[in-house]
Amino acid sequence: MRIVRFLTLFVLAATLASCVTTTDPRLIAALQRTSVREIRIELAPDVKTFGFGDKPDQQVQEAVRTLQATMAKELIGVPGGPARGRLVVTLHVFDVTTRQARIIGGHDSMIDGTVRLEDAKTGQLIAEAQNIHGEDLSMRGSGYGVIVAVAINAATTSGAPDIMAQRLSKSFTRNVKTWLTQK
Repeated sequence: MRIVRFLTLFVLAATLASCVTTTDPRLIAALQRTSVREIRIELAPDVKTFGFGDKPDQQVQEAVRTLQATMAKELIGVPGGPARGRLVVTLHVFDVTTRQARIIGGHDSMIDGTVRLEDAKTGQLIAEAQNIHGEDLSMRGSGYGVIVAVAINAATTSGAPDIMAQRLSKSFTRNVKTWLTQK
């Protein structure tokens, strides 16, 4: 009986050990040799945009400018290598909720995109991340009752006119920075 348990535990441990993901040291070395000097954001032809109301084109462009500014502030010079790099972000989902949808409906905001780091001089690909995700969960105060939840959501959306895009941009930028500075 003990042998069966031991063998079962051994097989389980071997299975779990094979599931551990490791980062390719070549990727880490390539990232560390580069430093982001330019950031370009583009929308995929089939980008899914939601929550932009009556003037979606203008609002999407404003939200992209907010993302560009956040990324420039946080990522220029990262990870700090000598080679000049260009970060190219292709957005596949760009959903910035409106204040009304967030307060009343509990609508979340999210960004999904592909991030490429390329040599700024030659355009040669250095590294790529397929699924970078950023999100700003909307429902603050769920479980406390509808009135309290609506009041909390209203308080968290007060501030600058583009507060929703700023929060979403910070989340996405944080995940890109984590990818760029992996060890």
